[in-house]
Amino acid sequence: MDTSSTLSSKHKLILYPLLLCAGALMVLTFAPYNVHWLLVFVLLFGLYQSIQTLSPKQGFWAGWCFGFGYFGLSVNWVYNSIHMFGSATAPLAAAVTLLFVLIMTLFPAITVWGFLRLKQRVGWQWRALLFASLWVLAELARGKIMGGFPWALLGYSQTTELFGALAPWIGVYGIGFVIVFLPNVLGDMVKHNWTRPTQRIVSFIIVGVVLVGSVLGLQALDKLVLTQAKPTELKIRLVQANIPQELKFSQERLRSSLQQYTTLSVQDLPPTDIIIWPETAIPTYFSNVEKAIAPFAQELHSKGTEVLAGGFYHDGTLSYNSLRQLAGEKALYQKRHLVPFGEYMPFRFILGWLEAFIEIPMSDLGKGEGPNLPMTLKGEPIGLSICYEDVFGEEMRELIPNSTVLVNVSNDAWFGEKIAPYQHQEKAQMRARELVRPLIRVTNTGVSSVIDHKGRIEASIKHNTQGFLDTIVVPRTGISFYAKTGNWPIFILAMLVLLIAMIMRKSPRT
Repeated sequence: MDTSSTLSSKHKLILYPLLLCAGALMVLTFAPYNVHWLLVFVLLFGLYQSIQTLSPKQGFWAGWCFGFGYFGLSVNWVYNSIHMFGSATAPLAAAVTLLFVLIMTLFPAITVWGFLRLKQRVGWQWRALLFASLWVLAELARGKIMGGFPWALLGYSQTTELFGALAPWIGVYGIGFVIVFLPNVLGDMVKHNWTRPTQRIVSFIIVGVVLVGSVLGLQALDKLVLTQAKPTELKIRLVQANIPQELKFSQERLRSSLQQYTTLSVQDLPPTDIIIWPETAIPTYFSNVEKAIAPFAQELHSKGTEVLAGGFYHDGTLSYNSLRQLAGEKALYQKRHLVPFGEYMPFRFILGWLEAFIEIPMSDLGKGEGPNLPMTLKGEPIGLSICYEDVFGEEMRELIPNSTVLVNVSNDAWFGEKIAPYQHQEKAQMRARELVRPLIRVTNTGVSSVIDHKGRIEASIKHNTQGFLDTIVVPRTGISFYAKTGNWPIFILAMLVLLIAMIMRKSPRT
């Protein structure tokens, strides 16, 4: 046993609260704050350095404290969904939110525990690589378990920053790997080559070369053309009616809601190819409002304008959260990745009792099946996703290279007003950058936005604002490296590092 792995009770009282605060500061690395792109590097460097002399058991609790601060502030908007719009009592909503956060804290806790169990097996030169590998494996697992919750991944802190240039190559998980690995390997290099003046000079030179080379290399990658703009344009109108969530599913307000959408759609309308309404803009089955909206949709269709609207579709057996062309061929997209507790009840045989306390309108929905093919409108294949689906880059890449434009419709009113709508928009920006496609994002209450193929927001409708936005989008063809390979390269690398560390014999203490 490594006798250096001890931590007194006095030191615990200092270290654990500091790690809790460091984890809480992680929320500042994401939207809407985005304090500075370097902050996440500093925080992960601090976590790595602070755990080096801990035992695995102590490391578990150190990682738990970091995770509790991290997720406690980054995903506490879950409370709004359960209490304000799920009609759960405040104590129950708080308890469910706390349980959810506690589950999230297990991922960094197990990461630190696993690192401290294995670090003595490898030399100091490989420890930063091991820690980065374990961290990214935990993030990948978080994106899969129980349908996945890949929210607040480290890589999102770099969406529009310098290291975001890696997105078309290694995706958000690969960027997270770099965030953990780069500062810590440089720190280890300086720490272990610091005994002699010559070694200090060599360390400074190596660190300087790595940093300068990284910056120049990232700038070169960002300029490298992976896709090509088509010589065509799509004129698109985004419609955001800003109907409050508590009124949205009221049948008494249905006619008024449709009137708001149709009025905003035709107000001062220039020549337009596609008008897009958000998720559940029609808060009932399409068949229930077919006669009411047909004259409006047919008139626009006769003028060359298609209307794409979110609503519900029933096939006689199941109901689907869907996106449909309101006239013409009436092409239909059915949501494929459902939200646990919001659109279906996981582990119903255990958790079914919650349905008596949490009420979500139009829950227990069916899941879209079959190949994920784009919808062709005005001659362009458009890749569609609904709400939570754009959080999953591995699934979104199925739309490439066939799709030339991406469209996501969402109802972020479920999540409150403070951070979740902006965090969700940041994820859409990352998808645009990973897949190198323009992405149109239309939401009920905001933020609706036009995102270019480098993840930059070109225009938007502010949160809690009613309005429309006219834009011109240039479709793109081609395929990025990430769209070809997905998360497999970074997963294989991390697994190889883990397996090598597990089979190596203990190295001499360094």
